[in-house]
Amino acid sequence: MDTLRALEPLHRVCQVCNLWPWRLAPPPDPEGILLRRSRWLELYGWTVLMAATSFTAYGLFQESSVEEKKDSESTISSIGHTVDFIQLVGMRVAHLASLLEALWQRQAQRGFFVELGEIDRLLSKALRVDVEAMRLQMRRQTSRRAVWILCCYAVSQLLILGAKLLSRGDRFPIYWVSYLLPLLVCGLRYFQIFNATQLVRQRLDVLLVALQQLQLHQKGPAVDTVLEAQEDLEQAAMDRLIAVRLLYQRVWALVALLNRCYGLSMLMQVGNDFLAITSNCYWMFLNFRQSAASPFDILQIVASGVWSAPHLGNVLVLSVLCDRTAQGATRLALCLHQVSVDLRNESHNALITQFSLQLLHQRLHFSAAGFFNVDCTLLYTIVGATTTYLIILIQFHMSESTIGGGSNGQ
Repeated sequence: MDTLRALEPLHRVCQVCNLWPWRLAPPPDPEGILLRRSRWLELYGWTVLMAATSFTAYGLFQESSVEEKKDSESTISSIGHTVDFIQLVGMRVAHLASLLEALWQRQAQRGFFVELGEIDRLLSKALRVDVEAMRLQMRRQTSRRAVWILCCYAVSQLLILGAKLLSRGDRFPIYWVSYLLPLLVCGLRYFQIFNATQLVRQRLDVLLVALQQLQLHQKGPAVDTVLEAQEDLEQAAMDRLIAVRLLYQRVWALVALLNRCYGLSMLMQVGNDFLAITSNCYWMFLNFRQSAASPFDILQIVASGVWSAPHLGNVLVLSVLCDRTAQGATRLALCLHQVSVDLRNESHNALITQFSLQLLHQRLHFSAAGFFNVDCTLLYTIVGATTTYLIILIQFHMSESTIGGGSNGQ
């Protein structure tokens, strides 16, 4: 079973959501390349992209005209409406970026799976890895993760819908439906990124296991027959180390293709998540400050927190997953220098030195279109930026309240 066949259900769903413009060839594939270009899928993707762009632009102009008629709203209601509008626009822009990147980087997507197939072929040939079992395991894990993520999205959205319907009347369901579709598509794009990163991590783990089992220097009695056997074992170990080195170079190229495929999506998705988390935290502060500690008010605050949960979870999973995958190169470097070698053997020393330099210069990193690296430091950056902007917004709100109270007192 090829990796593309193992992930075929995911690709079918992505085709419906305009995130995968390729079709799989029928099982007897004489050319050996499973992906085929589909002009119908590309036309479908561009059509949906243009329709979504027009709908977003129409929503912006409509909102600007509606804002002129809402001078009688209270300050809190006006801020709440602005927060909802900001989140909706951010989600639609992230949705458009995902659709555009899926079409624009379709060749990079194809190249990613072609490179992945070459890596699996070398793993099976040079390291005797059971690639079929690895793909079946990946298929089961992908299905299990998809079910868990879908359940989390369903629970959070049902809680939000139930809580908001108690206070917003008939208007919120319309807003919720217009927000839900881009949210699900962006969540599916996140799942694509998670899955691609897991594919890279799985191959790195295989290389790490192969390196841990490697011994270049075989110790034994100085007998001619034993010496010949030791030389054969050492040569086989040398060949495996060379194969690991070549495979790591291909994995590094695979990560570069992944950054091309999903870099813009990671940038826009993380930016939208930061915007949603900050605005929701500010809205929760305003609700908490104005609430009367009734169960209804507490329910609204909890609903706002649940609204931020998918955004926070996506950023957390993406950062941790990319960080752990990138740390695979560090673990390879540490394991490389624990391999038993003959220090008097120049070929051993040269190969270890070359591989060490390769690991030093070809470091794995996941980049959001070159703007920043996606790792655990991203979490610290988002927390710090959110705290800074919240302090600024709260200070502006309190100063406006003070000025308003002083003018009313006069």
